[in-house]
Amino acid sequence: MSNDVGNIIQIIVLLVLLGMFLFPVLLFFIYVFYQTNKRKRIRERTRTAYAHMIGNSQAIPVRYASEPRFKLWFKIFPWEGTGLIVPAPGCITFVGEKMNGVPLNLQFVPGQSNILWLGKSPWPNGAVSWFAFDVQGLKHYFSSETGAFVFGSHSSTKSAYDDSYKSFVPTSGHGT
Repeated sequence: MSNDVGNIIQIIVLLVLLGMFLFPVLLFFIYVFYQTNKRKRIRERTRTAYAHMIGNSQAIPVRYASEPRFKLWFKIFPWEGTGLIVPAPGCITFVGEKMNGVPLNLQFVPGQSNILWLGKSPWPNGAVSWFAFDVQGLKHYFSSETGAFVFGSHSSTKSAYDDSYKSFVPTSGHGT
């Protein structure tokens, strides 16, 4: 009987320890899905607010990071906002919001800015691929919106970059 009580206590202790280890993981996943939903609402709000500008044009959903955020060493997520890139011949417009609600409306024009393919920048920016617009020495970073998880961001970010590059620099070829 005493051996059964000891086994039950061991099982309870193991379950408590397992719960202590899994609880932070569970909280992280809850936070990830909360942030994903928040980004989705921001993009929907942006699409509605800028419907007159977007019209039937292509609008590419992306995550946004300013240069200070991108260079920051300690962060949970490398992006600080979300929105839509709207490529038009000779001009790229990004409209969206930072996660704290500050609106973003950036225009990138050849001659005043350059578009750069970065690819993966693992530390401290996760397993995410990036491209950037350099505006007179200040960079704005973009990665494709892939939902709750960043897996597969390389090909969709490269596609967003290619679409932006074609609109930004309408020439026959481009290097990456």
